[in-house]
Formats: sequence, structure tokens, C-alpha cells
Amino acid sequence: MPVISRGEVSYVTGAASAGIGRALVELLVGQGGLVIIADLNAEVGAKLASELNEKAGSMVAIFVKTDTTIWEDQLAGFEKAVQSFKRIDYVFANAGIAEHPWLPPFNPETAASRPIVKPDLATANIDLTGQLYTAALALQTFERQEIGPSGFRGKLILTASVFAYYPSRAMPMYAASKAGIINFMRSAAQYYSTKNITVNAVSPNLVDTPIAPDVLFVPFRERKLLSNIDLVIEQFQKFLGDSTINGQALSISQDHVWAHPPDTYMFEENDPACDLISVELFKLFGDSTK
Repeated sequence: MPVISRGEVSYVTGAASAGIGRALVELLVGQGGLVIIADLNAEVGAKLASELNEKAGSMVAIFVKTDTTIWEDQLAGFEKAVQSFKRIDYVFANAGIAEHPWLPPFNPETAASRPIVKPDLATANIDLTGQLYTAALALQTFERQEIGPSGFRGKLILTASVFAYYPSRAMPMYAASKAGIINFMRSAAQYYSTKNITVNAVSPNLVDTPIAPDVLFVPFRERKLLSNIDLVIEQFQKFLGDSTINGQALSISQDHVWAHPPDTYMFEENDPACDLISVELFKLFGDSTK
């Protein structure tokens, strides 16, 4: 299993509370890495950084209070990271929330008595826009630094979900956001493939974390339908160090692990136009990428 080089720096969003982000931080510090814990929960995040530093006997972690939906918050976090550790080798765009109902429940009997409301896009703001803010900062930071000890300018790893591939009648905003992340990941991986930068994603099914109220997990525990967080973290580790994997969506459901393939239905018929639009747009954008 690949590991990071000692002293490499990782920036992890949504890393304070128990869950995927915190497990990643503990893994990275355990491998001799330095971490930036980016989270909205200042009390828990600062405490985690303090505990890691005390255990290590040196500064291995810093906390930055970050609302990932606010560009300026994320920019300040990245600036503090570079100021503190000089570079960032890995960025984990991990912060996310569960579904917030975007519209009221469908009820024709009461609809006429209710005003038409603006949709609640909180889920998309965090799970899609927030992750894209993180990605934009990661990729521009990597562009401004030299190749690191593992042979890359940097690596971006996004937390997605199997709901990126499968629709959910109860989670349209979550599914739309995660699908957007996967297609962004595959597109960005193509763009950066010759630039010493890798872009990948990990897509678990439901994991027992604080992302949702505990009562939601009870029937899944009873039916043994939860995915093991240790198995999820193993998939993140496959992208670390000198791994050359790029453009992959490593997916987990219970004890099943697979690399989810891109949709290739009617690909041969569409590829000439899809490829040509990239060529022509790069000309318009003044981008030398082929």
C-alpha cells in the first residue's frame, strides 16, 4: 500500500469531527506527515490539532476555521497552510453534509395555500461548490510549487459517493452534487495528467459517521448495510505517495471495493465532437494544453 513521504503536507477539509476526515488526519500524521485541519467547528478542530501536536512532541498539525462555502475562508486557510509548512502535497476535499430537503414535500392538497419558495441549495453549496472551491485552491497551489518528494506537484482527492452513479429519489441535491464531483474529477484528471498532478475520488456508500442523525443509521446497522470506515480509508491510501493512479473513482459498498468505470454508452459516436470541443476551447482560452 502506498504511503506518504515523511514531512509531506496534507490539507483536509471536514476533518475535525469523528468520520472520514478525522480518520484521514490520523492516518497521515501516523505516517509522519504534517496536516492542516480545515473545519467549521473551531473547538473540536483546535483540540484535535493540540492533541496531535502533544502526542508527536512537535507541530504536526494546525487548525484553520473554514466555512467551505465561503471562498475567502478557504483562501485564508490555504495561505496559512503554505505560510506554516511552505507547500501542500495532498488536498482532501472532504467536507460535506447529508441531504437537506430542497423543496417542501409534494402535496397537491395544500400546495395552493402555500407560497412558492426558493429552493434550499445548502447541500449543493457544500457538497459541490465548496469542494470545487477547495479543488481550485489546491490546483493553483500545486501549480506554484515544485515537484515534491513523491514525484508530484500535488495530489487532489475528493470525497464523492456511490450516489454519484445511482439516483436517489430522497436525495436529489446530494446525488447531483456527487455526480458533479465525479465528472469534474475525471475531466480535471485528463487536464492535469501531463502536469505532475493527479486527481481522484473515493466514493463510499453509507458510512457510520456524524454526517446524519444517529437514528438514520439504526436500520442500516440492523441489516449490515454500512460500509466500514477502515476500508474507506484504505482506498484513499491507494492514491498517496508514488502512486500514479489518476482519474479513478474507488468505490465501497459494505465489503465490496471497485473502481467505477466512466459511462461509455455511445462513446465512440460522441468522442470526435467531445474531443474537438476541448481542442477548440483551449484555443479560445489561450491554453497550450493539447
